[in-house]
Amino acid sequence: MHGKLLARIIAGIALALVFTGTRAKAQNPSEKNQLISPFATPPLSLSLATTFESDLLSGGFKSFPGQQNNTDNSNDGAKSHDYREISDFFNVREANVNTVAGEWELELEDEWVTGNGGDDDFDFTPNLKFGLNDDMFIEVEVLPLRIGDGSDQGNGDFAVQLFDQFSRETERYPAVAAWIEGRFPTGEGSSGVDGELHLNLTKTLVPDVRGHLEGFAKTANGGRGDEDNNRRAFQWGAGIGVDYRMDARTICTVNYVNRSNEEYGASNQQVIEVGGVRQIAEDQHIKVAVDVGLNEDTPDFGAKILWSIEW
Repeated sequence: MHGKLLARIIAGIALALVFTGTRAKAQNPSEKNQLISPFATPPLSLSLATTFESDLLSGGFKSFPGQQNNTDNSNDGAKSHDYREISDFFNVREANVNTVAGEWELELEDEWVTGNGGDDDFDFTPNLKFGLNDDMFIEVEVLPLRIGDGSDQGNGDFAVQLFDQFSRETERYPAVAAWIEGRFPTGEGSSGVDGELHLNLTKTLVPDVRGHLEGFAKTANGGRGDEDNNRRAFQWGAGIGVDYRMDARTICTVNYVNRSNEEYGASNQQVIEVGGVRQIAEDQHIKVAVDVGLNEDTPDFGAKILWSIEW
């Protein structure tokens, strides 16, 4: 009697194990005898609530990317390089590339500069970028047009820039990029072709704070009109900067640059810059910055603003 009861219990347990194993195989053929938890996938209502909450907090459009773990270097799509809009609008830019493959970016910049014994100058600088791949873009820029001085020497020059990001930031190493730029004498009274080489590094210091380094060398040939006679043929400089992400759509930055003067016989230019970026809509940003010269051979004060859109 007890033996028959024990046999029935063992048979029931065996059938239950066989049934469970068969069910697991049907659900996941690649994993033998693995039980699938009913809680592995959240209920549909929970998924929709989470998605809605995420969209609500982000304001309905993409925000600045957060700092990734960086242990996986695969490309995960748009703005996959932790780019946070610290472009060459600022005196020290980040090493992360602005665009992804096939993306366009238009920037319109206005600047006001005063001091250093001259009158106030108002400049307008448009540029257009195109992503050649996820690590490289090409840019065409009309060099600063002096507003109010239509016949100003050099008005109408344009420059071409090629930017390449060699590596992304990891827990140990910074992001590294280099870019070259050439000025072409298409403007009023210009001559010669200038060439620049820049090297940039970016590293996260603490959460939401990054540090940047930039160095450049420039060969200046001819000039934009009246610069020809006393223009320094070889120029160089270096800068250091930090940025802080205040919230999902706002970043502030502080930069310091020490560079050779553009003219012979003048001391190096030293400039402190304070600025920021605000995302105002889907793929649109406003950038502002003020520059303060630290020595007599540098303009006393400058302010600039830029609007950008990507598509």
